[in-house]
Amino acid sequence: MKQLIPIGLAILMGMLASTGPGQAQTSGAPTAPVGVEAADAARRKSDVLDRLTAVYRLLEDDKAREAMAMLIPVRDALEDEGDPELLLTAYDLLGYAGRGLKDRAVEIRGNAQSVILNYIIAPLNASDTVIAELALAETYRRHSVQEGKYFALANALAAVEAARRSGPLTDDMEKMEAMASALMGQALWTDDRPELALGFFRRAQLLARQGHMDPGNAGKLDAVIDEAELRVASRADTPLPGQDGCVGSAGLDKAGMAACRHAADRAAAFGDAAGADAILSNLLSDVPMGSLRAERYEAARDLLVLRQLNRGARDPDLLASADLVANYLASKGEVTFAALIGARVARTAIDHGSYDLRIAQMCGHIARRASRNGSEELARRMLALQREVTLIGISEADAPLAAAAPEQLERRLTAALIRLESAQIASAANHPSRALAEWGEVDRQVAAIDLADFERIERLTVINYAGGTEYVFPSYAAAVEFMGRLARRLPVEDPRHDEARLAWIGAVDAWWGDSVRAGAMADEAIRDIRTAPEGRSAALVSLLKMHASLVEVSNPPLSARYTREAYEIVAGQPGHETERIELLLDMASDQTDKGLALALIGEAQKLREATRDISLPTQVRLDLKRSFQAFDDGDTALALRLGEGAVASLVAAGKKDNWAIVEPARNLAGLYAALGRMDDARKTYETYVFPLSDAVLVGEESAISDQLGLANLESYYAPDDRTVRTLSVLLDRARRRVKADRDLSQRILRAQAFAYHGLGDGAKARAAALEALRTARPPATDTTNAREDRKLLETLVGADWLGSRKAEMP
Repeated sequence: MKQLIPIGLAILMGMLASTGPGQAQTSGAPTAPVGVEAADAARRKSDVLDRLTAVYRLLEDDKAREAMAMLIPVRDALEDEGDPELLLTAYDLLGYAGRGLKDRAVEIRGNAQSVILNYIIAPLNASDTVIAELALAETYRRHSVQEGKYFALANALAAVEAARRSGPLTDDMEKMEAMASALMGQALWTDDRPELALGFFRRAQLLARQGHMDPGNAGKLDAVIDEAELRVASRADTPLPGQDGCVGSAGLDKAGMAACRHAADRAAAFGDAAGADAILSNLLSDVPMGSLRAERYEAARDLLVLRQLNRGARDPDLLASADLVANYLASKGEVTFAALIGARVARTAIDHGSYDLRIAQMCGHIARRASRNGSEELARRMLALQREVTLIGISEADAPLAAAAPEQLERRLTAALIRLESAQIASAANHPSRALAEWGEVDRQVAAIDLADFERIERLTVINYAGGTEYVFPSYAAAVEFMGRLARRLPVEDPRHDEARLAWIGAVDAWWGDSVRAGAMADEAIRDIRTAPEGRSAALVSLLKMHASLVEVSNPPLSARYTREAYEIVAGQPGHETERIELLLDMASDQTDKGLALALIGEAQKLREATRDISLPTQVRLDLKRSFQAFDDGDTALALRLGEGAVASLVAAGKKDNWAIVEPARNLAGLYAALGRMDDARKTYETYVFPLSDAVLVGEESAISDQLGLANLESYYAPDDRTVRTLSVLLDRARRRVKADRDLSQRILRAQAFAYHGLGDGAKARAAALEALRTARPPATDTTNAREDRKLLETLVGADWLGSRKAEMP
C-alpha cells in the first residue's frame, strides 16, 4: 500500500508561516498587561517564536542538521520555563527534524512528546490532537513499531467516535478518520488478522469515495481490499472455538490462545463486539489484577483496543483494561506506549471531574518507570497528570493543609509530594526554573502548616510511605523531603529538627543521587549547628560523616578533615565504640601512607576486642579491611579466612537476602578472582549480588553496574567470548538510556579493552581503549584510581599499537 502521509506537517507549517517573525500567537486573546514582567515575558515569547519560525524555514529548505542545532536549546529553554503550546510546536518540529536526519529515536521522541503534550493542554477530541496521534502512528509504521502504532491509532479512532457522538464530523476529521482506518487496517493486515483489517479497509474505502482521501491512495485501497477478501474467504471454514472453549488461558497452549484471538477477531469483524469482548475477557479471567504475563499480553491489548473503539471513554471495563495493559507495559520498560494509554485515561478523568485512585497510581507508576529509564520529560508529564487527577474536586489554594478534611488532607499531601518528585527530576535535567517553582509552591504550603500538627503530617507522609513496595510515585524519599522542609520550622533544640534534616539530606543523596545538592545542604546544616551547638553533637557527627562521604571523591583532604573532626567528638564518649571503629576505618581509607593506615586498622581491631557489643556490619567491615591487608602482605590464607568469614557471619545472621551482604560479597569475589578462583567469584556474585540487583528495585544503572562488577573481574583475570558478549550487551543498555551515564559507559569500554587484550585481539582492544579515553568523565569521578585507569588504558593502546605495527612488517 502506498505510504499514507499525515497532514500534520502541512498544518504545522501553515500555523508557523501565518505568524510573522516576532508575532506571538494570541488566539484572539488581548495583549499582555502593561508592566515590566509582562513586557519581558512577551519579548521572550516573541524571541522563541522567531527561532521556531527560523527552524521551520531550515526544515523547509531540507537543512535538518542546522534546524536541530537551533531547535535543541529552544526546546530546553521551553522545558525549563515556557509556553506549553510553543513547547508542543518545538516537539512537532523535533519529530520532523529527526525524520530529516533519519534519526529514528529523535523522530519518535518528538512525535510521542507532541501527543502527550496535546493530551495535557488540548481537548482529547480536537483536530490537532488527532493529527499528532496520526503523525506518531505514521512514524511508528515507517519504523515497524507495531505496538506503538496500535495504541496511537486506537486513540485517534476513539477520538473520532467521541467527536461523532457530539455532532456531525468536520471534513478534516473525516479525512483523519479515513487515514486512521487505512493505517489500522494495514497494521492488522501485517499481523495476519485479515478479518478485522478488511473492516477498517472498507471504512477507509467508503470515506475515500466520499472525497475524504486523495485518489491515489483510494485506488490502492481497492486492490488491497480485493486481496483481503480472498484471504478472509480462504479462512472462512477454519473451525474456531466458542466462548466456552476460551475460559481462562492457563491450560491453553500458544495455538489455543491464537485460535481464541482469531475467534474474537471474526466476531468483531461481523459486528459482534460484545461477543469478541466476552471471548477476550474469558481469556483473561484467571489473571490476577496487576499480574499480566507475556503470554496473555496480546489478548489484553486486543481487548483494550476493542473497548476503546466500542465503549465510552468513562466505561469502567475500559478503565480496567487500560490499567492492566498500561501497568504491564510500564513494568516492561515500554513507558511511551504505557503513557499513550495512561495519559488519555487520566485526561478523561480530569475533564469529567471523576477522581480515581487507580488512575493516579497508574500515572505514578508510568512516571517512576520513565524516570528510571532516563525519560525525564515523560516522567514530568505523567507526574503533572497524576497531580491533576489527585486534586480532582479540591484545590491546592484551599484552606491551609492541616485544616483540610482528612480525605482531602491526604490527597493534598500526595499532590505536594508529587511536586517534590517533579522538582527533583527537573533539577536533574537542568531545568532550574521549573524545579524552583515546584519547590517554592511546596514551601508555601509547608509554611501554612500549624506545627502542632507535625506528628499527624508525619504519620501521613514518612510513616505512611515507609517500607512501601509499590513501584509508584510519590516515593518515600519525597515524604522524607517534605518532613525535612517542615522540620526546618521547628526550634533547633527540638531533636526532630536535626533528625528530619539528616534524613532529608540522606534521601537527596541516596535516593535521588544528587550529591551536589546533598553536599550543599549538609554544609548549610553544619554551619547552623556550629552557631548553636548545645546538645547537638550527635547530629553534628552524623553530618560530618555524611559530608565526608559526599566529598570523598571530589575533595579528599576536606573529606579527611571532616572524618577526623567527627572522630575527635566521639573519641571520649562512652557507648560510641561502634562509631569510633567506623571512623577509624574511614580514616584508614583516607591515608596514602600505608603504615598509618595499618596502624589505624590495628587500633580499630584492639577496640573491637575490648568491646562486647559491636554491631555486625561494623565487624564485617573491619574483617574485610584486615582481609585486604593480609592479601597485600602475601598471607592469602588469612585473607580468604577473613573474607569468607565476613560473608558467612552475615548469612548466619539471616542477611543473605539483605543489602548488607552485597559489598562484602563483591569484595570476596574480587579476592577469589585475584587468586585464580574465577568459578568461585562467579558463584559468589550469582548467590549474593545478582538476586538483589533487580533493575526494577535498584534502577537500570545500578543493575548494569552490578553485572559489570563480575564482567570486570573476568576481563582482568579470565576473559573469554562470554565476557565479550556480556560487555557488549551492558554497553548497549548503558547507551540506550536517554540520559546516558558517561562514567558507566567508560567503565564498560575499559573492561572491553582489557578483555580483548587478554584474548589477544589487539585491534579491538585498542579501539575500545581509545573510545574509553575519548569519553569525558564527570568531574566528580576524576579520582586517583580513575587517573591510574587512564594510564593503564594509554599503556594498553601503545602496546597494542606497537604489536599491530610489528604484525604488519614483512
